[in-house]
Amino acid sequence: MRRVVFLAAAVAALWLAPGALGAGWCLSGEAASDRVPDVPAGAQVHVLYAVPSDAADNFAAAVPGILDDVTRIDAWWRTQDPTRTPRFDLAPTPECTDLGALDLTFVRLTAPSAQLSSNTFRAVVRALPTVSGLGNDFKRYLVYFDGPVDDPSVCGVGSGGEQSGEGGYAMVLMQACPRVSKAVTAAHELLHAMGALPLGAPHPCPGDLGHPCDSSQDILFPRASSTPLEALALDVGRDDYYGHGGSWFDLQDSALLRHLDAAQVPLTVGLNGRGHVVSDLPGLDCTATCTVAWDAGTRVSLEATGDDQVSRFVGWRGACSGLADCSVPLGTAASATAVFGPVTVPVRVTVAGRGRVVCSPRCSTRFRAGDLVTLRAVPAKGWRFAGWSGACRGTRVTCRPATDFAVSARAIFRRR
Repeated sequence: MRRVVFLAAAVAALWLAPGALGAGWCLSGEAASDRVPDVPAGAQVHVLYAVPSDAADNFAAAVPGILDDVTRIDAWWRTQDPTRTPRFDLAPTPECTDLGALDLTFVRLTAPSAQLSSNTFRAVVRALPTVSGLGNDFKRYLVYFDGPVDDPSVCGVGSGGEQSGEGGYAMVLMQACPRVSKAVTAAHELLHAMGALPLGAPHPCPGDLGHPCDSSQDILFPRASSTPLEALALDVGRDDYYGHGGSWFDLQDSALLRHLDAAQVPLTVGLNGRGHVVSDLPGLDCTATCTVAWDAGTRVSLEATGDDQVSRFVGWRGACSGLADCSVPLGTAASATAVFGPVTVPVRVTVAGRGRVVCSPRCSTRFRAGDLVTLRAVPAKGWRFAGWSGACRGTRVTCRPATDFAVSARAIFRRR
């Protein structure tokens, strides 16, 4: 776990005067869960506003500042690296497609302020996965915690990362460091949640392997003064954690970064029947035909499920086949169709001529879809079996028709 202590003296009150960029939030009201589907598609940074169980709800007042922070981080990152920017989780809304659609979740924790004011970071993080279905392995969480803290000189804490094997959380302690820019705190802690400072970096601080000490102008320097975000650098010298070209982990390769220099490749998922298709990476959650764009080169795994007791998954068509989860490499545009059938199907058997059909197991007006059924044609005396029509074909006396959909078969008998 890494924390940064900011020098609060003579610091401009940037948080108290958020810029105009944060004024245009397209959504309205509080959402207590992660909105789906996720936009854009891929691993993402999801933003939360969290309060203790006994704290006032200042969500409406906090939104402009939080949105301003996220917008400034995005703009700053693009100036540092024109080919990358963090992929913030946006909500699907026709009103806007930029950061104004930031999917900001409101979380009221079950623990009161007294229990969260000590060792705040760990206490809040322990509560988050049990609230609102959070804890997605493909997401990092930027948490704005609006509650009391035990050390007001600690502005934020970050932990985790793609190389750590644990979930990543960046926390901005809103009631600490009142005169320090929350955008700087958020960017600093987000880098920790993404895996900085990686082991192998050449300039760690003495006794502090989580921060570089080669320049106080580095966004990841352990102490910051009144320098605004726009004047700080993303890895001074590009030799510690970003774009360094060394053998240790490089945050420029993080799946959480959207590639601005790469084409967006569409994946179209069709649904034939009633069902649900989701992707392993955030972004695709479809109950009807949908198209989602991904960074070129992304490999997406699709999972199809039926609609409770109404339908069952029958199989894939197009870029996918079979019944298993489907992995689609997106070098070019691709499409796949998930086919769904009923849970039970009617099995109707008729005969032409004299004879009968024996069903195993016993045929009924409704049969559990997908189960094996064997039909055997038994001619009457003086008659012979000539063949099948409908769901069965050929002249073999036994037939095992597919039962994904309604079965209608006819056995044809002729005189000898």
